[in-house]
Amino acid sequence: MSTESSHTSPGPARVAVVLASAGRPELLGEVVADLAQQTLPDTDLVVSVPDASSLPVQPLPDHVRVVHARGLTSQRNAGFDAVPDATHVFFFDDDAVVRPDYLAEAMRFFDAHPDVVALTGRVLLDGAVGEAVAPEAARAALERSTTEPLGGTWRPSLTLYGCNFAVRRDGVTHERFDDRLPLYGWLEDHDYARRMLRHGPLASVDDCVIVHRGVKSGGRTAHRRLGYAQVMNPAYFLRHGSFPLLLALDEGGRRVAKNLAMSLAGPERRWRRQRLRGNLLAAADVLRGRFTPERMAQLPPDGPS
Repeated sequence: MSTESSHTSPGPARVAVVLASAGRPELLGEVVADLAQQTLPDTDLVVSVPDASSLPVQPLPDHVRVVHARGLTSQRNAGFDAVPDATHVFFFDDDAVVRPDYLAEAMRFFDAHPDVVALTGRVLLDGAVGEAVAPEAARAALERSTTEPLGGTWRPSLTLYGCNFAVRRDGVTHERFDDRLPLYGWLEDHDYARRMLRHGPLASVDDCVIVHRGVKSGGRTAHRRLGYAQVMNPAYFLRHGSFPLLLALDEGGRRVAKNLAMSLAGPERRWRRQRLRGNLLAAADVLRGRFTPERMAQLPPDGPS
């Protein structure tokens, strides 16, 4: 059987969107309202949160399903489970601002490329790699982008950027996010993408457009925990076969080198030292043959620098 035919859905497409959020009810409310502007009709929306305190104050629309789980990977899996009949599932971060034609353009792409098993869109602005993007700036950037003609341009990809991606369920329903990755699941999107590549190509699609505001939360500022994940998670992915050796060394080594260099002097030195401590804890565990990504959540808060 050809790859193309194995990923061609026999019936009409059914689209679902999963939003995983924790402790950010205002952001969650904003992205739910934003997604109501999508031009693709008849889309299921699943909100996956640890508990009711993460839900927006304003009532969610009647068609929105709410499921409960804790930790990003478990929350995304719970979203998957809530829409077993969906042929295509989209994932957005709670601080993504999505252009209204994103879903429609993605489905047009999937229809034209039946061999592609997953796609990720074009990020106009990304607050995760700099200063957080204000809502007004995000909407202005998206509005400007609508003046560009749709070009149909895309390129093969080895990754799915966690703030926005979509998967074709047909034939790959057994691929799930790794529940052993706690909290925000450092590099879980890369791990999932590498496993999806076993089933077919991934694509980066320019006509699917978002802004990632990159709003910081408490999890990413628990620096010792993050430092632990920076080393442990690539080693763990290497261990179970989703990462090749060079990728694992690159993902972990770059972070350790940066933490080491910036822990010596400069305005970031205090929290860089905490990340370096986490790096060293993880390296010690790996050298002992302990591949334990879940230990990240068990580490105490950052200590004195």
